[in-house]
Amino acid sequence: MAALLVGTTLMPAAHAADARDVSVYGHPIVGAVLSVEGAPAYFANCGGGGESSYSIQWLRDGEPVETSPPYSPYLYPLEADDIGGRISAIATGSPTNCAGKEVVTGESEEIRKEPMRAEGFTGRGVFELMARRRDGTLLMYLGRDGVQGWQETRQVGPGWDAFTRIFAAGDFTTDGITDLMATDGSGTLYRFQGTGDGGFYTFRYAVGWGWNSMDKVLGPGDFNGDGLNDLLGSEANGDLYVFPSHPWGGWSPRVKVGQGWDVMDLLIGPGDFDGDGNVDVLAKDKAGGLHLYGGDGAGGWTGSRWIGQGWNALTSIGSAGDFNRDGFNDVHGINAAGELVMYYADGRGGWKGAETVGWGWQIFNGIL
Repeated sequence: MAALLVGTTLMPAAHAADARDVSVYGHPIVGAVLSVEGAPAYFANCGGGGESSYSIQWLRDGEPVETSPPYSPYLYPLEADDIGGRISAIATGSPTNCAGKEVVTGESEEIRKEPMRAEGFTGRGVFELMARRRDGTLLMYLGRDGVQGWQETRQVGPGWDAFTRIFAAGDFTTDGITDLMATDGSGTLYRFQGTGDGGFYTFRYAVGWGWNSMDKVLGPGDFNGDGLNDLLGSEANGDLYVFPSHPWGGWSPRVKVGQGWDVMDLLIGPGDFDGDGNVDVLAKDKAGGLHLYGGDGAGGWTGSRWIGQGWNALTSIGSAGDFNRDGFNDVHGINAAGELVMYYADGRGGWKGAETVGWGWQIFNGIL
């Protein structure tokens, strides 16, 4: 996603710089930081000594707001309270030389949470499935833009067999682009930043250690309600933890959110599966039963229920978004014959059918 530039409402100006260049700049997602671009040049001679001098009043939907925490009076860090709102600013020159001179910017786009896995890797917001061949080559299967089906296949790159676990957890760099996470044999957690066109930068960032203590890890989206994508991980003893993320990478202290999860051998993050607006978790038990755990949007649960049996017949199960374009994220699985089967969700925590949508998928040892 390109950074946004929004227009301005002009006030009297008597400077060489154009007031139309003074605008709110930044990604309209929680965790990003907005600034007022063009203000230093416009108010360049307002300080009395030839230097720039001005103040900023930030507005949300036209009402004054304060920055929290106040990194700088010239920056506005977007937080969960900003979701659904639009941010603008009033830039006012110093009264020393620029009394009465100000620019009122236009509003930003509507502020939203960080993009989730289901929004894909190419910026189209459609179903995109990734698969790792046994030789370590990672491929991307792109869904069509407006209808069900496949558009094309791309090779992302070789060498991904060096990792014990690869998963797509959404945007973790506050740039509006989905990233990849991977762990190696030492337990180091790496982040591969997405480029926005289906690729990833080759440099990998180490963002955690000791992750080999987790037997199951997934990226559910924003589990605790702060607008940032989180991770969930369970230890072999069955304790389940949420790892809240920080803007620009890093983690807050993990929080225990469950126990007894050692009866499960797979966790899946389908996004909002039951239609209440909060991200949920699907879990498969060792007997092949599939269970829905409803998230409450604040780091806890609304309850759980059984939603299927016989899922041990599949060698791989996951969720990568809305394949049939009905507005609900679906679940996919590969059976023993190598068929890719799509299980269509009804948006209320249940199903409305299944369909084979691919063949020959037994060549892969990782689906994400």
